[in-house]
Amino acid sequence: MADKLRGMPPVEAPKKASELNKQEAIKRLSKEIRAMQKRGYTMEMIANVLKSENITVSVATLRNYLQVSRGRPPGTTRRGRRSAAAPEGSVSE
Repeated sequence: MADKLRGMPPVEAPKKASELNKQEAIKRLSKEIRAMQKRGYTMEMIANVLKSENITVSVATLRNYLQVSRGRPPGTTRRGRRSAAAPEGSVSE
């Protein structure tokens, strides 16, 4: 039994907010970010607020992280369609 107890791996301490990566931080703040959007803030304004709090993220990345936090694949709309103008797999001339 003593050998088993000695062989146990160390327990990871829970991450502090300052140790979160950007995607985790955006995921945790997603409700607040969406509320800001409803109050009229643009994604650029929100990205600037985050930057002032040492979370530097581009508008495109912010959008992507918010989509992922909702469980949608990046680049899709609420209805599951691709957000690009051309359908996926199409070739423009």
